[in-house]
Amino acid sequence: MIHTVRGPVDPSKLGPTLSHEHFKWEFDDDFAQGMYFSKRYNDTHNDKVFEKLQPVLKDLVNSGCGAIAEASPPMGGQNLKLLKALSDTTDMHIIPCTGWNVFKHTYDIFPLEFASQLAKRWISDFENGLDTIGGITIRPGYIKILLDKGMLSPVDRAMLLAGVETSRRTGLPIHCHILEADRVYTVIELLKEQNMDMSKFLWSHADNEGDMEAIKTAYLEGIWIGFDMIKKETHAEKFELLKTMVDLGYTDRLLLSQDYDFYEEVVAHGDKHPCSSLFDTFVPYCCSRGLDQRLIESILCGNPSKYYNVE
Repeated sequence: MIHTVRGPVDPSKLGPTLSHEHFKWEFDDDFAQGMYFSKRYNDTHNDKVFEKLQPVLKDLVNSGCGAIAEASPPMGGQNLKLLKALSDTTDMHIIPCTGWNVFKHTYDIFPLEFASQLAKRWISDFENGLDTIGGITIRPGYIKILLDKGMLSPVDRAMLLAGVETSRRTGLPIHCHILEADRVYTVIELLKEQNMDMSKFLWSHADNEGDMEAIKTAYLEGIWIGFDMIKKETHAEKFELLKTMVDLGYTDRLLLSQDYDFYEEVVAHGDKHPCSSLFDTFVPYCCSRGLDQRLIESILCGNPSKYYNVE
């Protein structure tokens, strides 16, 4: 089953899925942590954001989108009450996450227990739910981790170890933000040391540098590949990356998305926002240049239904 803010969904019902979007990143850390740790929401704030975001989701539904993975971890202000209200009123499946939930410098205080305590909390999020809203116990559909640039730091290594343990105990996949392709080799080495099930690991932002040698290595190790920065102005560039994956036969573990902050985009652009451009523009662009629409549909529908399926 796939865990959404309205409860578990059969994988066959998920539909075309954007695997990495943000509804609204919250920069107020107290507010973000209050929602996660204390289940404390601000209804006035939510009403204001809901008014902006509901039309965006309706546009996405009309464009053919069936589901969205909210890529904002607890530290980014994942707002379950808002997400459930949006899901209820638009019939959009929204997949929440657990994952990065504390300041990374906390590691310096508790280095010996950091990974085990994170894993304990993330496992609890799955077993007991992130929250219960409207009678629905909302469980995370995946684990979101963000790695910093540069060499793999002790705290990021600990977060990866916590993710591996949580995935092993719950079946949740790991969605790992990696902006530098060189870092993937280090991550793969760690995962292999831990006997990680590679089919439960996604390299998010693999298209940031578009390093095909690193992408090939990751794919051949069994890792999922995220081309999730397909913004409106990048369609020609992203088409070339996608075509390369098609030519290599590497599309069975590929997820597509845009990495928009919906609230930020609608404030900036109103009803001319680009949040549905992957469906409205990118897919037709790819088809007009020879890619099989059925193949693109299998990437958007079939692949997410496998990756997010927690057995």
